[in-house]
Amino acid sequence: MIKFFYTGNLSPAKKASVYSGFGLLILSIFLVASIVLNIFELESFAILGHSGVRTLAGIAVVGCLLAAVGFFDE
Repeated sequence: MIKFFYTGNLSPAKKASVYSGFGLLILSIFLVASIVLNIFELESFAILGHSGVRTLAGIAVVGCLLAAVGFFDE
């Protein structure tokens, strides 16, 4: 049986990395959904001249990287 998101044998630092990575992924999905539903405007996420899409994508990428680092050697 494949265990999805099993963190029982990870060190506390790796667990923190996995949980914060998944948290950032959930945050980015929430923000994209709120833009689609017209709760926020995409231009409000523009930082330092970069578009809001690039900022939201960066949040998702950082989340993926943190989760991958946490699950390294598993």
